Formats: sequence, C-alpha cells, structure tokens
Amino acid sequence: MSDGIAAIQARVTALQSRLAELGSAGGSSGRQFAARLADARAQQPGGTAAAPAVPAAPAAPAAPAVSASGAASAPASAGTAAAREPSKVLGGGDRITGTLRAAIEEVDRRFGGFSAIGAWRADGGVPGSDHPTGKAADFMITSGGKMPSAARLKEGWEIANYLKDNADRLGVKYVIFAQHIWNPSRAGEGWRLMEDRGGVTANHFDHVHLSVER
Repeated sequence: MSDGIAAIQARVTALQSRLAELGSAGGSSGRQFAARLADARAQQPGGTAAAPAVPAAPAAPAAPAVSASGAASAPASAGTAAAREPSKVLGGGDRITGTLRAAIEEVDRRFGGFSAIGAWRADGGVPGSDHPTGKAADFMITSGGKMPSAARLKEGWEIANYLKDNADRLGVKYVIFAQHIWNPSRAGEGWRLMEDRGGVTANHFDHVHLSVER
C-alpha cells in the first residue's frame, strides 16, 4: 500500500514539474494551475491526489406496463395516455349490478393495471358482505397476499379517495383500504381506523374495497 502511495506522489510531483515548465513558456496560467494542484494534493489524507468522481450510471428505462392479460402495453407518446387493456374482472357480467359495473369501468379506465378486480362471489368472507349480491368489488393492487410498496400504497389511497370524492355520483355505500373505512353516512368523521383482522388481505392493504348502494 505504501509503495502505491509513493508511486502516486512521485507521479504528481513529475506532473507539477511539467506544468511549471509549461507555465514558464505559456504565461501565468500554467503556474496557477500547478499551484492549485499542489493545494488540492496537500488537502488529501496522506498528501495524495483525490481519485476522480465516478459519474452515476444512467437510470434504466422503465419496464412497459403489463396488463391483466399478460401483454405489455406500448409506451405512451408525448401528450397522449397509454393504451391499456381492461383489467380482468372476476365474477362480473350479469352477476353484478349496473351501478357496480359502471364504477368498476370508470376506476379501471382512470387507474387501471390491476392484477385483478374481484366482484361477485358466493362467499363474501364476512357476514353482511356485498359480494354475494353483486354490489362489491375489490381492486387488487398486489397479489399473493403481499404488502404493497410505499408507491403502491399511495396509488391505493388515490383510488380510495377518488371513490370517496365521487361517492354520490358512483352510488358508493362504503370504501375500505389499509384498515380504514369511509362511508357517506359518517363522512364528517373521515377515514376511520378498523379493528385488526390479522392479515394483509383481511385488513385491506392489498386491495381497495368498494361497496355500492344498488
């Protein structure tokens, strides 16, 4: 290690001598540069010249969005929105109400790219669920029971607040996300914390739940 430092010091000294010679021939600018180099060398630990900074690698281009069908969407051109396949709706069709269908289509157009949207199912999971009556949908932002990233949680709140802010027009009965619930009849209380149901999906961290009135 000491041999390497000695070699660097010898090289810097040789460069200083050369720059001094150039400065004598070419005016004061060469001498000034040599002086600045000496000052910089003296400020480094051990009296060695600092290594040049390595420029950061350019960021990799973003991967294309993948729709629920598995096909990659084309990147958006300037000033236009990216074309996107509708997300897959599980338990849709004539098993859900017209109000819920309209809400699903609007949310999917605006936010899209859901791993799935779960609508009608025979077993709602909890007493009084609106899934068996075709009046509830789960907009999945992650799959496999995984806790979403901070960015995906932010998107989930954007969806949940969009439903809240358009509750009258969309016929919202209540919205649940991230262990919080909001409903029009108690709108003045804002988002209310729910009891811990013991899991990511049960606590609605991986999906936004929408129930409609009709």
